[in-house]
Amino acid sequence: MTRKADRTASGRGTGNPFHYGSPVAGDRFADRTLEVDALVRRMLDGQNVIVLSPRRYGKTSLLLRAIELVRRRGGRTGYASLIKASNRREVAEALLAAVLAGPAGWLARRRTELARLLAGLRIQPTVTVHPNGSWQVTFAAASVETAWEGVLEDSLRILATVAKSHPTSLVIDEFQRAAEIDAGLPGVFKAIADELRDVSLVFAGSKLHVMRELSSGPGAPLLGMGERIVLDVIPEDAMTRYLTHRATAAGKHMSTHAAGLIYAAVDGIPNDVQRLAFEAFLVAGDTIDEETVAIAMQRIVSHQSTDYGELYERLAPTQQRVLRALACEPTGAVYAASFLHDADVTNPNSVRAAIDVLEGRELLRRRDGVWMVGNAFFRAWLCQ
Repeated sequence: MTRKADRTASGRGTGNPFHYGSPVAGDRFADRTLEVDALVRRMLDGQNVIVLSPRRYGKTSLLLRAIELVRRRGGRTGYASLIKASNRREVAEALLAAVLAGPAGWLARRRTELARLLAGLRIQPTVTVHPNGSWQVTFAAASVETAWEGVLEDSLRILATVAKSHPTSLVIDEFQRAAEIDAGLPGVFKAIADELRDVSLVFAGSKLHVMRELSSGPGAPLLGMGERIVLDVIPEDAMTRYLTHRATAAGKHMSTHAAGLIYAAVDGIPNDVQRLAFEAFLVAGDTIDEETVAIAMQRIVSHQSTDYGELYERLAPTQQRVLRALACEPTGAVYAASFLHDADVTNPNSVRAAIDVLEGRELLRRRDGVWMVGNAFFRAWLCQ
């Protein structure tokens, strides 16, 4: 079956129409029209935004799509990811590189203007522009540690210069890293954002519980500083239309029923929908049907079984039992006697401690009051 599918795809020159594991663009970007429009309008109007999204929901694809549209409409914008940052110096480097490559790029590419922009920094960086067009900023590691908050302020104030002539914005992705590095950093960003009144700062994060703590509730550092956009799954009808259209365009028939099975099997999570559709397209002949979807699901679980086993073995025994119980039967009643019995846990405090760890590692998520294993493929492995 796989060989037939491979011959069909290669013979027609279309390849697999589905994509997962990295941001998508163009016709691979599915729906999100309302969210993209809301984000673009605010970026052009100088309004701050907080984007909350679990992993694999298409957050980064959404952000990059918004950046593309803002630039088409004359805005100056850029993208910084804090995912690799491990201290305040690296946060400052990532932000300054994004400012210079994005909103201030038209100025920074002129040597004299770059020197002028950097002259205002209290610590001078080394700036490198690589042949592929990417920018790298390096501050000396021996610089005084207490100066990094000021360097962040200096770097983001460059945006005010750009905003005098163009709509200006900066997207800061995986913002939860700032709080994980230093609990005081989000407050620093809040103070800077209050000062940059004509600049849109977009704070996006994929650790939902951390981002909620940062943006809501008493004392939250980002409380009230911008509109919150919370990404949910793409509605089933829109996603199934996308799946059937993409499959047909690539030479294979996928019924609406089969597309619905793919959607339901992975809780509608966009990246996982694409992943299962990719595998189904790979194993199918001319038609993607119910049997194809089941085979594809099993293949993915089998391919990942070693990784899942290693992940599971790193957990404490109580965490393993709580995870297994919630994989096979999600519930909101995790402190009820019936769940304690199913998970073989002696008291509710042990369950609470296990859930805290599992949620922090993004293995569990809570939706509509129900705790469940967030990755459908891992969930299937746990229940086998």
